[in-house]
Amino acid sequence: MMATPRMGYGGGKHQQQNRPSDPLLGNDIRMQVAVRVRPVEKGDANLSVDDSIVRCGAKEFAFDNVFTGDQQTIYEAFGRPMLQDAILGYNTCLFAYGQTGSGKTFTLQGLPGAGLPATAEPRPELEGVLPRFLRELSAYRKSKLIKYPSSRIHITMSILEIYNEEVRDLLGSKGDKVQRPTLAEDPETKQVVVCGASEIQIEGSEHALELLKVGVAARETAPTQMNDLSSRSHMILILTLKQRGPDDSPGWLASNIKFVDLAGSECLGRTGAEGSRRREGAHINKSLLALGKALSSFSTGSQMSDMRGTLRESKLTRLLSENFGGNSRTRMLAMVSPLTSNEAQTASTLSYANRAKNIKLHATQNKLKEAEANKVKQLQAIVESTRGELEAIKVELETTRDQVRDLEAERNEMAVDLEVLQQEKEKVEKARIDSELAREEAYSAMNIQKMAAQQLREQLTQDRVERDRLQSRVTEVEARNVELEAENADITEQLAREREAADRRLAQKRVRSVSKSRRSGSTEHARSLREQNHLNQQLQRAELTQDYLKEDILSTKQQAETTEMLRRTAVAQSHSLQAQLAGVSKELREEKRKSEQLKTMLTREAKRPGSPMERRAAATHALSRNTSQSRIGTPMTRTDSEYVGGGLG
Repeated sequence: MMATPRMGYGGGKHQQQNRPSDPLLGNDIRMQVAVRVRPVEKGDANLSVDDSIVRCGAKEFAFDNVFTGDQQTIYEAFGRPMLQDAILGYNTCLFAYGQTGSGKTFTLQGLPGAGLPATAEPRPELEGVLPRFLRELSAYRKSKLIKYPSSRIHITMSILEIYNEEVRDLLGSKGDKVQRPTLAEDPETKQVVVCGASEIQIEGSEHALELLKVGVAARETAPTQMNDLSSRSHMILILTLKQRGPDDSPGWLASNIKFVDLAGSECLGRTGAEGSRRREGAHINKSLLALGKALSSFSTGSQMSDMRGTLRESKLTRLLSENFGGNSRTRMLAMVSPLTSNEAQTASTLSYANRAKNIKLHATQNKLKEAEANKVKQLQAIVESTRGELEAIKVELETTRDQVRDLEAERNEMAVDLEVLQQEKEKVEKARIDSELAREEAYSAMNIQKMAAQQLREQLTQDRVERDRLQSRVTEVEARNVELEAENADITEQLAREREAADRRLAQKRVRSVSKSRRSGSTEHARSLREQNHLNQQLQRAELTQDYLKEDILSTKQQAETTEMLRRTAVAQSHSLQAQLAGVSKELREEKRKSEQLKTMLTREAKRPGSPMERRAAATHALSRNTSQSRIGTPMTRTDSEYVGGGLG
């Protein structure tokens, strides 16, 4: 069961024992540490509070303050004393430490939009320490200037975040253009300064709250299993307050004010972080570990000079080094959750906070002498002038970037046009190559056609020669046929005369034979019979010779008919070849006029069975075969002497 403690600096013995020195009483004080216990919504609590004592398990811790109440109470106990320190010229710092989801951002800023401009339903009671501080600081400036019009008060604001060990300017970054300041060490003061961060002069409370809203909106956040809006970076808000009284007041007072909203320590297994979120959690834990080591070292009395190496382990410890062991009045707010499930991390946070109480601080008023003030004033004028020049350079740079973007867009368009032209060029080149190939193929086909036409011409010439030869042969055969018919007629007439003469002689001999037979008897009759037989044989030979002549005449007629047929065939083939030659000539003329169409026609013609070229080859082959057969000799006929010699003698 949690007891409600008394708030503020008074009320409990532990509070009186551990109370820090009053800012007005001295410079050597210790760090003021308070704990805020997050209210329990559901679940078992493992934490008990008794005034300024917190019990976690078997351990008991005593702090300057333990808060379980509202936002106003925390501001009155921690925020307003910070403002008083800053007005007196002391550097101050407030940082919130604790596990993720324990209420650090809520304590410093309040609910999103609470007390900030353009909020639909303002909830002033939920404002955090920061909005309340900015309002009162602006009110102090306004009242001071009204009371002392010759006074000078300058307030500037910078908001940084450390994300994955990278410093970012939340007020100078726009969209994707992240401005990354750097950390450097002042060679004179040995203090760490931020170079390149935006420092915006505050004109009033509304202006300050608007800047706070811009910075908070630019911060890296993401949902995890333990927090719907988990901070993924450490946010540091830096205010510089420089003031001078009326004209007769000596020197200036300056103070540096930091509000540090640390990212929560994470148990990666419980947050369920994966990928980039897991890497963010690892960087957060690493920087918090370095911060814990620095707190432990300073709590044991280590000096700043001995802590150089430890402070350089993280950007966070470097930036806050002056607030731990140097010139600063630093306060720590430790945020804890009372739930039993968070017992281990709550105990760790309480241990860190308990050790931080022992850190000794050496804060001094930052008084600037007149010369230093003038120098600062000059430096401020230089800074303002440089800032103006920088703004002009930024405008010029933005203009240049716009021009570069325009040129880049134009270059991209030209690249696209060039690519299109390149494609067109490739198409034209391909068309040219295809045209040349087609032209070469057409020329090749024309040459083939010319060779075929030449062969046809030669074949036609040969056919004409062969036709003339056959015509001469036919003429010779016809003349020979006439001669043979004349010879046959002469032979027939001669045979007829010889037969008549033989018949007459035979009759005479028969008459004589009869007469003689009567006279001479049988001997004469035998001789007559022999003569008759001899005459019959001669007659048979003459008839046989006549048959041979008839066969020769018939054979000669057949040869004449065959020759005539061959002549007609040759003439027909000659006419066909002439027609083909005329067709080839026409095709050649057509090919010269339309070479592209000829390519397609010749390709299709060459692939199709039974093409004209194939038919021409077949015709040529048939003509050659017929010519070869015509050259074979006819059967040999008997000469006139053979007829006469064979038939007559």
